[in-house]
Amino acid sequence: MINDPIIKEMSEEIVKLCDPLQIFLATAKRNSKGEVIRFKLCIVVDDKYVSHSDLETEILLKTDCPVPCDIIVYNVSEWNECLDDDFSFAYRIENEGNLIYEQKQ
Repeated sequence: MINDPIIKEMSEEIVKLCDPLQIFLATAKRNSKGEVIRFKLCIVVDDKYVSHSDLETEILLKTDCPVPCDIIVYNVSEWNECLDDDFSFAYRIENEGNLIYEQKQ
């Protein structure tokens, strides 16, 4: 799933737009032919990004994805705080999602 060309291209476009710390593939749906028909990415960004909805909107407007794609953005402080709560979406993604990009240190 991680090597799917649609997901890979979308991730590359996101990296160019906002230089994320991490990108996770949260969910993906395939049709009977095995083609991705919908997916959700979770993006962890630097704390300088205060407004998540603005960045989510910018990503969706400036990228071109041939299938429906949902974007969820966390800044790193919020992400780390949510990881302490095992009922949070961030915790679930960290433990069950697929890390598809991590910024090189």
